[in-house]
Amino acid sequence: MSQVTLDRLLEVLERMAGNRVVVVGDSILDRYIWGKVSRVSPEAPVPVVNVTHESARLGGACNVVHNVQRLGGRASIVSVVGEDSQGECLLRELKQEGVDVSGMVVHGGRPTTTKSRVVAHSQQLLRFDQEERGALPADVQETLLGKLEGLLGGGGVLLFSDYAKGVLSPGFVSEAYRMAKKAGIPIFVDPKVASIESFRGATILTPNNLEASQASGLEISDEASLIEAGQRLISRLSSESLLITRGEAGMTLFEAGNPLHVSHIPAVAQDVYDVTGAGDTVIATMSLSYASGASFLEAAVLSNLAASVVVGIVGTAAISREDLQTVLCNSPFFDPANGRFIPDGFRARMRL
Repeated sequence: MSQVTLDRLLEVLERMAGNRVVVVGDSILDRYIWGKVSRVSPEAPVPVVNVTHESARLGGACNVVHNVQRLGGRASIVSVVGEDSQGECLLRELKQEGVDVSGMVVHGGRPTTTKSRVVAHSQQLLRFDQEERGALPADVQETLLGKLEGLLGGGGVLLFSDYAKGVLSPGFVSEAYRMAKKAGIPIFVDPKVASIESFRGATILTPNNLEASQASGLEISDEASLIEAGQRLISRLSSESLLITRGEAGMTLFEAGNPLHVSHIPAVAQDVYDVTGAGDTVIATMSLSYASGASFLEAAVLSNLAASVVVGIVGTAAISREDLQTVLCNSPFFDPANGRFIPDGFRARMRL
């Protein structure tokens, strides 16, 4: 394994331009109602929010393609929106970002999944959801698969963004896998625990610490249990690699082999305001980096830096390639003498 260096990561960033990522998953509209609180309601012990403005942002699979596009990639999305104003908003925002929406299906049988958050003084006070989580009708699934097959002909990476809203049913995923394998396209997955078995044989999966603990059936409480959980999952799911995101503890990358290769990547010191969508940034950066020639470890380091930026922003956010380059160049994790990645506590390719 070659040493991760600053020059090499800058090269990967340059090569991101124009590389393709096809994202399949659940579209979500993230609505924000912003305001200020100065008193408690006389009707009930709840704060009264004086609304100052509202905004709408791309969420779920839409936030993934947003991140890919902002990083310089060419993103296509295969998903479903309702025949409603929220769906129109999502499509409009996606088009404005330059995302290829030819794989989107407007389905009048269910509402667009919408998460509405009330935020005051940078704190989320309340969230209410509008959604239908059941499986899509067979004819809608067939339409989606037809659109996906056409998009996979252009190569790139296939990315599954699973928010458990019904798009990624086991049958749908199985057929999508068949298409990707036939086309020789890598498969990246941000899974939910309930459906993780559907994604056996992926190139990489990126569960968070809680999801990895639940999926492995092992409480992750220290380094030993973390490594055991990773070993169980990568073996059971027959994946090439596994990235467990661990919040303030950073990330741990597992790469299949005999012996198993494990790399710990510490978190970047950052004031955390909102983790909403951070997983979308991680999987988007991982997939586009890999499509641009990065190794799993190089892609994970870039993803870690990208996530450190978006968690410092209130609300769902995406990072630009220019911002990521700035963070990369100012990172304290590279030796100024030779540009090598040397964060405190990092153990490159620890063999177990």
